[in-house]
Amino acid sequence: MKKRNGTSNKRQLREVPVPETVPSTLLLVHVTAVGAAREIVYSGKLESRPCKVFSKNLVYFFVFRPAYRMKDGEVKSDQINRFPFVFVVSPDDLGVPFHVYPFDTGGAVTGVFDDRADEYVFLEDYELEPTLMAAGRHIAWAFGSVDAYLKGDLKPGLSQHFPQWKDVIHSFVNIAGLAASSHNQPDQRASAVEVAYRDHVPLGNVRFAILPKQYIEEGTARNTEFIDKLTAANVEWAIYDWQPNMTPDDYRDEISRVAQEYFEKSGAL
Repeated sequence: MKKRNGTSNKRQLREVPVPETVPSTLLLVHVTAVGAAREIVYSGKLESRPCKVFSKNLVYFFVFRPAYRMKDGEVKSDQINRFPFVFVVSPDDLGVPFHVYPFDTGGAVTGVFDDRADEYVFLEDYELEPTLMAAGRHIAWAFGSVDAYLKGDLKPGLSQHFPQWKDVIHSFVNIAGLAASSHNQPDQRASAVEVAYRDHVPLGNVRFAILPKQYIEEGTARNTEFIDKLTAANVEWAIYDWQPNMTPDDYRDEISRVAQEYFEKSGAL
């Protein structure tokens, strides 16, 4: 997917009908490697870092969905630092997002969605209004509920009511189909609502974490220093049972299940 070069944008997703019911609570999810997560916990913040796509320092999240594709994610490893660590973040007091998009912009510009995307629709055309309200409206319009959004399942016939010249909307629906539960290899990034901020996000905004059990405890040994850091920041956590010589991608379904259980328990769903 190409970026625009000085021409005007066609932000048609901002023109869709406003749904009657919009999620009142949104939580943000940041997935990174255990090794990077350790630095976040000890530094006390999720750092805004240089983004090659937008040439600015940004920190990225998806709304609710713990979608990820990690570097060499399909390669087996016995290094726990390479495996997923999930931060669930409250957006309270973070201010206005830098941008909101209906999919992973990094994946878009590297061509991950090109088989479904309209080549004459540019990245910036898909941008939503840079507000959390717009993110909630998009989820309600495109999916109907947060539960359907977590599964990646669009409303049936979503684009049928739009003429063909609404090419941004039709292209979005095609791309989002890559995340559907009916797809033989769903890529959850294809319809995960992306929210980016310019400033660092304090660890105090983290409400919940998902990490490998063996990074917290192994046998009778406990990683007390790290546990103390999470506890001091009032971060709850849950674990998945990491095993060496698995791949980071092997844990996607389990992590999604644990995240949804937390959302339901916390009343966010």
